[in-house]
Formats: sequence, structure tokens, C-alpha cells
Amino acid sequence: MKRFFLVLSVSYVITNPLYSQTITNPIYDAIKYRGLTPGDISIPLNFSDTTATNNNRLILPIVERLMKNPLEYDGWVDSVANMNADNIYEILELLYKNIDTKFYGRGSDKLNFYTSGNRTIKNLLRVFNLENIIRYQDKAVANFSEEDIQFLKKHLVSFLAGEETFKIDNSTTDIFKYNISRDSSEVITKRVADILTKFDGSYLSNIGFLHDEMTGNAEVVSVPPEVSMEELDNDNVKGSFYYYSDEDGIRIAIGGKGKNYYKGKFNLIIDYGGDDVYELENKDIFGNNTNVIIDYSGNDSYTALDNYALASGVFSFGFLLDMDGDDIYKGKNVTLGAGVCGLGILEDRSGNDIYYSNSFSIGAGAFGVGLVFDKTGNDIYTANTYSQGFGLTKGAGAIVDNSGNDSYLINSLSLDMGRYEDHFVSMCQGYGLGLRPYYAGGVGLIIEGGGNDIYATDIFGQGGAYWYGLGAIVDKSGHDKYNSYQYGQGAGIHLAVGILKDYDGWDYYTSNGVSQGCGHDYGVGILDDVKGYDNYSAYSLSQGAGNANGIGILIDRSGRDGYLNKEPGNTRGYGNPRREYGSIGLLADGSGNDFYSVGGLDSTITNKSYWGEGLDLYYTDEEVTETTNEGYKVELSPIKDFYSIEEYFIMAKTIEPRFSLWQKYGEEHLLNDSMETAEHMLTKLGTDDHRETFLMRNMIVKIPVAVSTVFSRKLEEYKSNKKVLNEQELSMMAYLYGETKDPLGKDALLLLTYDDDIRVRSNAVLALGKIKYDPADIEFIEAVSKRLRELAEEKTDSKIYFKNLLYAFNNYPSVNNFPAVFGFLSNDFFGARFLASDALSKYPSYSSFLLGIGLNNVTSLLQEDYAVISFIYSLNKLTDEEYEDVVEGISPIPFTDAQKYNMIKSLMDKRDASENGEFKSWADEKINMFKEGLPLKVE
Repeated sequence: MKRFFLVLSVSYVITNPLYSQTITNPIYDAIKYRGLTPGDISIPLNFSDTTATNNNRLILPIVERLMKNPLEYDGWVDSVANMNADNIYEILELLYKNIDTKFYGRGSDKLNFYTSGNRTIKNLLRVFNLENIIRYQDKAVANFSEEDIQFLKKHLVSFLAGEETFKIDNSTTDIFKYNISRDSSEVITKRVADILTKFDGSYLSNIGFLHDEMTGNAEVVSVPPEVSMEELDNDNVKGSFYYYSDEDGIRIAIGGKGKNYYKGKFNLIIDYGGDDVYELENKDIFGNNTNVIIDYSGNDSYTALDNYALASGVFSFGFLLDMDGDDIYKGKNVTLGAGVCGLGILEDRSGNDIYYSNSFSIGAGAFGVGLVFDKTGNDIYTANTYSQGFGLTKGAGAIVDNSGNDSYLINSLSLDMGRYEDHFVSMCQGYGLGLRPYYAGGVGLIIEGGGNDIYATDIFGQGGAYWYGLGAIVDKSGHDKYNSYQYGQGAGIHLAVGILKDYDGWDYYTSNGVSQGCGHDYGVGILDDVKGYDNYSAYSLSQGAGNANGIGILIDRSGRDGYLNKEPGNTRGYGNPRREYGSIGLLADGSGNDFYSVGGLDSTITNKSYWGEGLDLYYTDEEVTETTNEGYKVELSPIKDFYSIEEYFIMAKTIEPRFSLWQKYGEEHLLNDSMETAEHMLTKLGTDDHRETFLMRNMIVKIPVAVSTVFSRKLEEYKSNKKVLNEQELSMMAYLYGETKDPLGKDALLLLTYDDDIRVRSNAVLALGKIKYDPADIEFIEAVSKRLRELAEEKTDSKIYFKNLLYAFNNYPSVNNFPAVFGFLSNDFFGARFLASDALSKYPSYSSFLLGIGLNNVTSLLQEDYAVISFIYSLNKLTDEEYEDVVEGISPIPFTDAQKYNMIKSLMDKRDASENGEFKSWADEKINMFKEGLPLKVE
């Protein structure tokens, strides 16, 4: 594989309001010098073109925007960082905006009838007007049927907390029970999500004002009522109270300044001081679920005895305001600032606080908004999973902590069975998650104002996202430590966007891999450190790594930094080829004298990865994974005498490590009966289980003849009866057929390039690019070439379509294709440009074609840097003599610095590959000529 690593100077400067000085962002020159454009930094998908295994229903506009234009992250993150973090109104407005929901955030102007001489209980309760708020809650569930409500009562917590997925029981030792459990869990998950889509979002908009209203109320009633207190001791309260009421399903308590005890479900608590104890319950999420607590002072202890019981807005408004004190918050699931079809807020204004919960908590939202807002103090946040700034579908969850040395920790309870036997799923600390393959994800966010903070996760976390979600950490200052095992620190996984931006401080980042600015499977991962002497340590696939068509970017704008990798071959500006083109990995390090575990990379231009680039600036002054504990393996016992083809298929698709012996056993039997397996694949063409498509793709390369035979027969049937396959099945068949590389169905594939559905045409073209036809079949070659040239003239916004087209051109080196392919060197998608470059390098008589159009016309025909750079790399497979003639012909043309750096690299590659001494000497002369005036070395 070709490698490209580039180190160069920078000219793009951004001024950040957080600092009085300008901070240089080197990413744009990194893009330019690699032969890319800002427009190439994009996930090239048509978001309205969904399939059974790739649906993005309810995708948020901000997620789609950042997937289409990832470089806009900078403006979005800066707008988050620069808002007034003391103003919770602005924070809520931001969260509502990011889930595409209107925000009516201002409360009403109240006549202050609660004043000296009028501080009665009646007037205090008039201020809160609780009955009207509770009655309004009915609108939240107005669209749900009674059947819907009963289903949610039974399954909502498992949907939110992941209990269906992560429960460890005997189904994890029986591969069939495991798959039944897994599939039934997905059915439940989808149905819960389907029901929640009926939620009337206007309710969430209309309760947005309640925080403003309640904080205003807290100021109005900050002086206790002018009534005598009463000592109470019952099942729900104990201590000194101004007022207690439990009537018509509404419970209200107003406590004095001493230590008070609260137990049960309350709609309103106002406590004027003391080290209080709260033990809160919530047995019914659909009944009088509005809950408000205002505590003015004291070192308080809050405990949720039930799920949904503390600062939880579930089809309602939940609010806890603690004004002062070193407090302890112990939640369960869906607590501590959790919003589900509602608004849940926990606001703590002062003190060194401890937050502890299980799942979907500490700032978590789904179809709603959940927020933890902590103004000051050295705080500790601990959760199991789905927490600490977590956004599920159509939801936003956030922690905003303005100051203090804070710790974000994980209580590892949810085993990551899909990958490991000794690591745990976190999905915390700025994480957005969707419901693959049905619903897009939400927005998870941590905004840290200052302090030396500690972040720790295991699998998934720290500015990450999965399945059309968005997760981000925005840390404004402090010497911070980020520790994560995998999928973290700016990691976008499976069509998602993960961002970590740290503005200041000497920070330390450590991870195993798929982290530190890594995009995987059409994901975008960005780690941007603006200022400070930082250290980055990782094992592999990190520090600006793109994998499986993802985009991974690490930017360090200034400071003396250190980079440690144990697998440097797939890190620090690495992009690998997948789906017939490449991923993008960019490392851009700005000013500073930096240190690398592989020496010689500071202030030097070095090639590293064909699809990636590393860049290190100094102003004036194939994939390897670490072995983990293999853990428990379910034994092949008992074995039945007979299994059906579907049972073998179930075995083979089960990729969890504990079932690896069964997976291998199932695959072996599928391979032994290849024809029956191929026939069974016909029943899976419309599957929504991505494991089944993954299995079919892997199996096909092992039984290509059987699959080709069966698929070709089905395509012949389709010619006479279009009903035998729907468009999705036809598109999937065309794609999978290409994996066989068998020419048996070549004529049927060519016919499919005339189909009305662009997905079918695109996959048929791709398959034609993969099949191994008879090179003597001139008639077929010319027929395909002619059709490809026709398709090249089509007008479409699909970048993947053009990528597939150029991949096919690679397989049909007809001289008649030269003009069409050469024209794609100027295409606005790097995948098409790079494949055009590859195709031209393989075509016979390429040098003759170039001489024919006139070498002095090349740069005028191509014009842009990115086009000329693609052209330069198309020359590398010419003979030494042809290459010398072409380079001499274009040498007099003025070259930009970007073109010179890449011309030098091309000359180095040709020189090193040649055995001709005279050619080597000529190449050295040309290299020295192009180096003249350039500020950096090239190695």
C-alpha cells in the first residue's frame, strides 16, 4: 500500500475569542497539500437514500450538517464554548436547537404578591401554580394509546438503560437462545422507539419556560413563609416543616432550616436549609410526574429509590435546584438530569459534589432534554453507561460544569460482549447514540469551563458517537487527563460524529485504539487541542486515522507535543482503502518542537499513507489490533445430529467472541454445502440485520462459483418477471454479485446499468468493475466501456455513484476511455479523482495520450491543485523513459508549492523503484530543482 505523510508550513489563522492571541489551525494546508479540498472532507452519502440496514429516521440537522461538512465542527464547537455558561437559559436554548425543537424559554413576569406581610403558604403556592403544570402533562402522552402506555411501562427502562442488551444470563451460553434474546430485544427496542415517535414535540417546546419560571420562583420565595413550623414524623417526612400536604395525588412539603427527611414521591419540595436526606420514589411515570425540588443550603443527600425518581423529566418536567453545600446525588436509571419526552434538570450552584448513578442519567436525553448544570466545586461524576452527557434518538443530554477539578468516572457493569470478554460498554462523557439500523442518534455534550479534570471510559466515550449521532467534549482550560480504551477521544463510529476539543492546558491523552481523532465506517472523528504541551499515547488506528471510509482528524495547534504509537503503520495520518476507495486520516500539528515514537517526523515532509496525511509544523523557532484476553468460549456441546441451513446461518453470523467456536462450526458447514448456502442467501437480500450482510459478503469470496450460479439464475428470472426481486433486493444482489468476481452474469449486470433506480445502477457498475472477464472478449469490453462513458455524462449528486463508475473504468482499460477518465481528475470528490489517477496509470499508451493533448496544456486543463496532484500520481506506473519525457514536458510549467511537494514525492518513488542509474541521476536533479525555495525537507 502506498503511504503518504506530509509535514509542511501553514497559512490559515483563526482568532478565537477565548484567547487574546491568534491560534493557527493547520488543517487547511494539510488538506491542500494532500491534493484534497475542504469539500472532500465529507461523508459522501445521500442521506435520503435509506435501506433496510441503513436507516436514519429522525436524523438531526446538526448531525447531517457535520457529516456532510465536518470542517464546520470548528464554528459549532466555538459557538458552544463562547456562550455564557453561567446563563442556563442559553444552555437550554442550545440543546433545544440541536435537537431541532423550538424553545420558548422565558417564564412569565410575575406580580410579586409573596412579599413582607404577605408571605403566606397560599401565596407561596400561587407562585408555583403547580396544578396547572401537572394538568398540562397530559398533553405529553395524548397521542399514545392505552396499549402503548402499558408497553412503555413494561419496557421503557430497558430501552433507555440497555438492560435488554447487556443482561448476563443463561442465554449467553446457548447460541440460539442468545440470538432469540438479541432479536427479541431489537423488536422491543424498535417498538418502544416507534411509540415514542408519536410524542407531540410541542409539549417539550412549551415546557421550556419552566426552568426560567422555577428559578425565578426560587428567588421570589427565598425568604421562608411567615408562618409557624410544625414537627412532623410520618412515612414521608420527618423534621420541622412550614407546610405539608398530600391530597388528590399531589404531595408538597416546605421544610425549615434544620435537618429534614423526605421519602416517597413528591411534586414539590422547598427546603430552606440543613443537611437534609431525600429518598425519592416514582412508581408510575404516567401519573402526576412533575417534580420540583428547591434546596437553599446544607450538605444534602439525595437518593433515588426507584428509576425515574430524581430530577427526571419523563413525559413531564423534573427539576432539582440545590443552591449551596457539598451534596451527594445517588440515582438509578433515568435520573439526575434525565429527559424522556420531557425536560429533566439538575442544577447545583455551589459545593464539592458527588453524582452517582447507573444508566441513562447525569445529563441524558431521548426525545427530550436532560441537563446537569454545576457552577463550582471539585465534583465527581460516576455512572455505568448511557450517561454523563448522553443523547439518544431525538434527544440531547449535557453536563455543563463551569469550574473545579472534576472527575468523570465509569462504574463498569455492562460487558461488551460484541468485542471483548474483559472490557465494558461506557457510552458516556459526551456521547450520541442511534438505534441501528432504524433511528438516528441524539446529541451528547460535556462543556467544561476550567480545572484539571480527569476523564475515564472503557469502550465508547469522550466525545464519540454511533449511528447518526453527535457526541462532544468541549473543555476550555486546565491540565486534563483523558483515558479511554477504545472508540473514544473524538471517535465517530458507524455514520456518526465524535468531537473532542480542548482549548488550553498541558493535557494527556491515552487510549488503545480507534480513538484520538478516528472515523470508522463513514464516521467522523475529530480531536482538536488548541494550546499547551500535550502528550498522546495509543496503540493503533488513532491520532488522525480514517478506517472503512471514515474521516479521522487530529489537530494540535501549538505547543511542544509528544506522540507515542506502538503500531505507527496505521496511525498519525492514516487512511485505508475500503469500498473500492479510501478513508481519510489527517494529523496536523502546528507550531512547536514535537517528539514522535518514530524519529525524524518533526518539521519534515514524509510520505505515509495513500489515503492519509500527517503534517507537523515548526515555525521559526493492513490493520493491527492489540490482543486482549480471549476470555470464556462456549463449548461445542451438545451437538445435535442435524441442523437446518438457517441454524447454521445463525451460528455463522454470531460474531460475539464467546461464540467463536460455534461461529466457525456454522461457517464450515455453510461452506461444505455451498449451493444450499447460496440459495439461502436469496432469502436474506432484504435483511435489516447487518451481521447477515457482513456474513454474506465474507462467505461469497469463499464460494464464488456457487453464488454466481444461483444469482445469475435469479437475474435471468428477473428479466422476465420483475416481481421476483424488489429494488432493495436487486441492489443488494448486484452488490454481492461483484464480490464473486465471476463473469457468468456479466450480461445481466450490464443490463442492470439501465435500471431506473440509481442504487441498482450504481451497484451493477461496481460489480462490473470487480468481475474477471475474458480479456479476449473485445465486444463485451467495448460494450461496457461505451456504457460507462454514457453514465459519466449523467448529472447526479451521488459521490458514491461516481466512485463506483471510476472503479469500473479501472477494470476496462480502453483507449476510448481516456478523455472521460482524465476529466475526472478535476472531479470534486477525492474518491473519484484518486481512482481516475489509478485508472490512467494502468491504461496502455497513457504517455501517448498525454503527448497527444499537449503536455504544456496539462495544468491549464486541470487548473486546481487537487487535480494536478492527482495527475502527478497517475504517472508513477509509466516506464522510466516515458516518465522522464512527461516530466520534462511539464517542468517548465509554474508549479505551486503543493504541487512541488507531491512532484518531489513522485520522483522519489520512481527513483527508488528504478534500476537505471542514469534515470536515478536525472530524478535527483529534478528533485533538487523542485526543492529549491521550499522551506521544509522532504524524505
